[in-house]
Amino acid sequence: MKTYKTKKFISAALAVMMAGTVLLSDNAINSTAAARTKLATKSIKVNIGSKKTIKIKNKKKKAKYTFVSAKPKIASVSKKGVVMGKKDGKTKITVKEKSGGKSKKLGVVSVIVNKKKNPIATEAPQPSNAANVTLTPVTTAPVVTPAATIVPTNTPLPTRTPLVLTDTSFPEGINTQKADVTYGTMDSITYSSSITETDRHAYVITPPDYSTDKKYPVIYLCHGGNGDENDWLDPNGNPMYISGNLIDSGEIEPMIIVLVNCRARANDGANPSDSLSLEHMKSWTDFLFELQADLMPYIEDNYSILTGRENTAIAGLSMGGRESLYIGFSIPDKIGYIGAFSPAFGIFEYENWGLYETGYFTEEEFKFPDEYMDNTTCLIMNGANDSMVRNEPERYHNALVENEVNHYYYTIPGDHNMDVWKNGLYNFLKIVFK
Repeated sequence: MKTYKTKKFISAALAVMMAGTVLLSDNAINSTAAARTKLATKSIKVNIGSKKTIKIKNKKKKAKYTFVSAKPKIASVSKKGVVMGKKDGKTKITVKEKSGGKSKKLGVVSVIVNKKKNPIATEAPQPSNAANVTLTPVTTAPVVTPAATIVPTNTPLPTRTPLVLTDTSFPEGINTQKADVTYGTMDSITYSSSITETDRHAYVITPPDYSTDKKYPVIYLCHGGNGDENDWLDPNGNPMYISGNLIDSGEIEPMIIVLVNCRARANDGANPSDSLSLEHMKSWTDFLFELQADLMPYIEDNYSILTGRENTAIAGLSMGGRESLYIGFSIPDKIGYIGAFSPAFGIFEYENWGLYETGYFTEEEFKFPDEYMDNTTCLIMNGANDSMVRNEPERYHNALVENEVNHYYYTIPGDHNMDVWKNGLYNFLKIVFK
């Protein structure tokens, strides 16, 4: 009997221990589940020229995190979440997590950028009998310049007058398929947009003999106001043939061209019924954020590309030209080449067709930060007889001249059509990534 009771006692003890183990295990699981990814940084105050890092708790190992500044001219943010103060003001940075093909918003960081304050000079403490003491100013011994030192003649600053293309012609047949030339391929892609919360469509043109063993620069090519990603597929446009023929002749290096829909809204397509509305215009503004948060990361993940501003360009026709100027001048830390072919109204304040917009920039603001003034390529062109955007491209050109922004500007005979824009694309391709 004693043996039986002893065994029964031991069995009961083991049962209690096992129950405790299960309880501990459940608690551990619940603890792990509770360790969700969350934004640790809610707000940042930073001086102009200073940096601070956005912190995220419990990051997932295979997840990607994106950071998009609403006003990159006030505060920029790197891929690693490092915020740099650019200009006195306020902005917000949206932080998102991509994991397992899904994207979710972690939160928004409020950023205040202050002007860098100089240390306030404090007076040296005076002795208690200061009234009876005459203080002699402390002087610093002058720096003696050796007699042999020669003061150099002032070197003039680099001239920032508009650059000139010596030849703006368009070779006949350069936009057509040739029997003896090998061309690239065009992929139809969809990517998840965190802005529209839908899948969005684009085309990717890879160069001839595309290989994952090599990396390529990228151009994002934008459409016009009533168009979409199919605009450039017009038989008169044909970026695949223009780029393929230039690559074949050795005039340009192989590159990837992405044909985008730059209206960031759900269920969008060509010929929108609300093209002359502020809601329509807002969708173009929102594409700046979608480009950075969703499309650029998708292209980097799925294609063999070179990254960095020196390998990234944006260009477009009409409203796409306006979009290219807006994006290029908003995020010069990410884009080094800008092409605007007959760019539409909207960079500056305007009222037209019953629509009023304040514009993205004032004429005085329309320039790059100092660190990008001499290493950014910008081309603006237009048809001399343009009946749609008229002289607005020249207005942009004049502002850049006034602000000493080096750029290309030219006009050719023609109206607001693909005959003009294919010329712009052809000449833009010849100057990018060089």
